[in-house]
Amino acid sequence: MALLRWLLLLATLNFAYAQTPEQELVVKVLKLLTYEGKSVVVYEHQPSVSLQGSTFESLTHECHQAGLVYGSAFESLPLACKSLPRFSTDYEVFQKDKKSIGAFYWRKGRPQLRFNKERCEAFNIILPNELVQYAQ
Repeated sequence: MALLRWLLLLATLNFAYAQTPEQELVVKVLKLLTYEGKSVVVYEHQPSVSLQGSTFESLTHECHQAGLVYGSAFESLPLACKSLPRFSTDYEVFQKDKKSIGAFYWRKGRPQLRFNKERCEAFNIILPNELVQYAQ
């Protein structure tokens, strides 16, 4: 009986940290980004692919602790987040928003990844070699 409880607990813990394929892709990208030489702490704001429940450990609920905003609908950001760089889940927002350094979005059923090299440099965000090919 104790073994059954242990297996049930283990299965529950594994389920709690299950990632969708979309989350897995976004997590990989965000883990590669560095901001002023450190890993990026991310504030999530209305994304199409939430990082809640993923293995991403640098997620905060407070803007003043973040170095990057991930999501969309940036016009409704809290005041403390307005000056932070943004990583969008919408291509049109990425194109129009001058603080959006990158985007992860879907087009024709395929995931797309884009970065704006000049905006990344303006915010001191370093793109590693694995992501340079996605910069425009």
